[in-house]
Amino acid sequence: MKYICKSILILLTTIFIAGCATEEMILPKSEFVISFIRDGSSVASAGMNYYVINKSKGDFFTLYDGNPGSIWGEVGAKGIDFNKADSMKISYANAGKYKLSLVVTSAGNYGKDTIRVIKSEDITVVDQRSQFSNFSLNINGNDVLGKITTDNQIQFAVPDNTTNYNYVATFTLNSPLATVAVNSISQVSGKTSNNFGSPVIYTITSAQGDVNNYTVIFTTFPASAEKILTKFQLAPKSSGYDYSNGESAVIDETNKIINLALNYASNTKGPKLTIESSPFSSVLINGIPYSVSKNYVLTSITSVKVIAQDGSSATYTMNITLQNPILTFTFAGLIPAPVGIIDAAAKTVTVNVLSGTDITKLVALWTGSLDVTKIGSVVQTSGITVNDFTNPVTYDFYKGTAIGDSYKVIVNVK
Repeated sequence: MKYICKSILILLTTIFIAGCATEEMILPKSEFVISFIRDGSSVASAGMNYYVINKSKGDFFTLYDGNPGSIWGEVGAKGIDFNKADSMKISYANAGKYKLSLVVTSAGNYGKDTIRVIKSEDITVVDQRSQFSNFSLNINGNDVLGKITTDNQIQFAVPDNTTNYNYVATFTLNSPLATVAVNSISQVSGKTSNNFGSPVIYTITSAQGDVNNYTVIFTTFPASAEKILTKFQLAPKSSGYDYSNGESAVIDETNKIINLALNYASNTKGPKLTIESSPFSSVLINGIPYSVSKNYVLTSITSVKVIAQDGSSATYTMNITLQNPILTFTFAGLIPAPVGIIDAAAKTVTVNVLSGTDITKLVALWTGSLDVTKIGSVVQTSGITVNDFTNPVTYDFYKGTAIGDSYKVIVNVK
């Protein structure tokens, strides 16, 4: 009993001491080193990456780099959690003055007490950037991207039959404050033209006055003689565009003939075309440069010429076949499937079915026109719509909003 009472006394004493204890607080200290200052520079450069090296003591570390939205003391400012790294990358997109702050917080007494200290550093950022990010020239209607080398050459290659070297340059700089000139003449991206028949030197001057020169150089290669038409297709129907159904022509390369089977529902007067040919070649339709946005009258196309890079050419002729509204006709679910006899001149379809077939509930299955098809005022869907064929049924095939042809379907029970 004596030992039990002694043990209880020790336990109660321990609990009392623990209840009176307070959590020890780490006294916070905000201390850091910025890499560009460590490396001997008094200013930072816009667009460069630097590092803040944390040498602080405390429980929580938050870095405010001074960029918009991350300025200590401003309403709504957001800092970067610095607890999980020894260093943090920072960068500044533009020249100017920035205030970098490291906020260090320590907690004690189980979170009841806190101490916060802040150290700030004023950073001056200068913009010494004077480089092209990209540089392209509009060569024969195509934007060609130049190859920028490590020794500040911008290289282009053109066919050896090139005679015109007057091109407009389109470029971007890695600084919005830098300026560009050729022979002291200011250059405007997408507007200023130069003659590149000999090397052209572009001088970029940074906001701080740093100068960087780029030399644009042209080389030549043997011009290609390839002149093959690889694709001739009508643009498919889309919103507000109802001229064609995306028909693709079969190109007879041997005889240079474009064989186009035109769907019944397509319009020959107005479709847009998708045309492709050999690399670096161009296409003329009736002697006029092909345009993807132009509407063409198909029946008026007399020639399609492909001009190779070396100036040689090949001329194709058009062969347009106008399809009938019905190409095949049968009935779904019948075995064997009957074959409809189509008379395009008489505009009739005759279908023989076996004795015992219920012709009052037949589902027609046909190919042909891709536009609206109706029986009377009822829209018909191939393979879906049920009709009574006890008597001949007339199908009306539309071209746009107007009825084009009407075919009478006659079913005979044999």
